[in-house]
Amino acid sequence: MAVGVRAKLAELMRYGGVGVLAAAIHALVLLSGERLGAPLPLANLLGFLLASLWGYLAHALFTFRERTGGMPFPRRWLVIQSGVNVLLSLLLPGWLAGWARTAGGTLVLVFTPTAVNYVIWSLAARHSARRRARSQPLEPQPLLFHADDLGLDPAVNAAIVRLHDAGALQSASVLVTAPAVQEAVALSRRRPQLQIALHLCLSEGLPAAPPALIPDLLDPQGRLALGFGRLLLSGWLPPGAPRRRRLEEQLARELRAQVERFQQLFPDRPLLLDGHQHLHLLPLVWQQLLQLPPPLRPIWIRTLREPWPWRGIPAAAWRHSCQALGPLKWLLLRLLNRGRAAELARLGIATNQGFSGVLFTGLMDRAVIAAAERRLSGGGLVLAHPSEPWPAGAELPAYPLSSRFYRSSWRQREADALMRRTR
Repeated sequence: MAVGVRAKLAELMRYGGVGVLAAAIHALVLLSGERLGAPLPLANLLGFLLASLWGYLAHALFTFRERTGGMPFPRRWLVIQSGVNVLLSLLLPGWLAGWARTAGGTLVLVFTPTAVNYVIWSLAARHSARRRARSQPLEPQPLLFHADDLGLDPAVNAAIVRLHDAGALQSASVLVTAPAVQEAVALSRRRPQLQIALHLCLSEGLPAAPPALIPDLLDPQGRLALGFGRLLLSGWLPPGAPRRRRLEEQLARELRAQVERFQQLFPDRPLLLDGHQHLHLLPLVWQQLLQLPPPLRPIWIRTLREPWPWRGIPAAAWRHSCQALGPLKWLLLRLLNRGRAAELARLGIATNQGFSGVLFTGLMDRAVIAAAERRLSGGGLVLAHPSEPWPAGAELPAYPLSSRFYRSSWRQREADALMRRTR
């Protein structure tokens, strides 16, 4: 959200810069005409026409084309813009009467066309961007099956490579500081077709950055402890507040350290990225992601455009989802995901077209997977968390949340459901 606000402010500054110069031209011609004794409506119209000529050239070069991928200003919108402002330039002096020759009236005469131009140009840019998107539809993507938490434990690693070897899984996300990450690196080297993404983790596990540099991100045991709720609320701190500034600086260090660790572990792999518990979509984290320097910037980031409602899913699956607050998570993540794909497209960062795995997270059985395949016919990503049976009494002190999650028998059920697709 913070990045979106900054983008909007930058856009307003570009429009404003063009508008201020246009207003200055308008005011200069208007005041000169008055001193020369020209009729006020005529001087106002001439000032508007010269200001509009400047505005048209500047907007066409600096604002409109940037927002629409190089498309020209549509002629009918130019006719609308010119017609509205010619009428305003001729009629405003009469409407303002004697007040038109005061300083306040001059400001109204000068800045009204500027404001109208901003609205019309902005609406025209949106119209052209939508028209361009419709004329260049996205090519269908393949439907990919993806597993999170590679490197967490040998049981997770074993399930992921078994499924990949059987053709049931095409990609996985790796926790770069997890206990079994070196085993995951060795297994992936022998499987170049298995796509590997960085699973950005902030809510548990050991940090990649030196702990002394990120104290606000850690609990007393030195584990990462920025959960979803805490990060979401922290994003509402006022920009520039000391607490927020500190958190942003430390987040940037840890994010950069995890990216660098991924590049060290997988030097021949492109940088793809998603988030443990989807934390990468939270405004505070998203802002730092998009500020990474080019050598550390991902070429692909996961988005969560999961469709609703789903047909063909048993009532029991819906009951389990509701008990796990699945619909609430779905709604919150849909809101956080809003506009992300378009933002990534502007930056040249790829993403998935569709997604499945929030509404029934951790509950991806055969019926849910079959529904996902039907729903994502145009392509996308289906997320699962498969594992071999979790060893009795196994604990991962640095990953308490994942330890509880992977002790569930659902992990093997998801692995079996994925495997059955290949039979």
